[in-house]
Amino acid sequence: MARSQRSKRQKKGQQRRATAQEGQNRLIAILNEPHGADERMLRSSARHLVRLSRRHRLSIPPEARHLLCRKCLAPHAFGTNARVRIKHGQRIITCLECNHVRRHGGGPRAHRRI
Repeated sequence: MARSQRSKRQKKGQQRRATAQEGQNRLIAILNEPHGADERMLRSSARHLVRLSRRHRLSIPPEARHLLCRKCLAPHAFGTNARVRIKHGQRIITCLECNHVRRHGGGPRAHRRI
């Protein structure tokens, strides 16, 4: 394969990844401000965020991982369809639609040295 073809393919891949990250950021912005959007739009943006991330092999940014349920892809509205508890330094989010439990943070034992 010629050198120019390889560099074109690499540039094309970088552009695709950058475009996908821009789309991710737009969808996260919609999920961060749920007050102006209706329920269908929030569910659709959560589903699209996960599909986009999987298709382009991008991880969901850490600040957005708590915004949706990874099992049923429902956007979390804390207090209505999601319960948040903190136990031993670990944030535990329970989706009240599918009863899926997600734990964030290692808790106090993860920070100890033996």
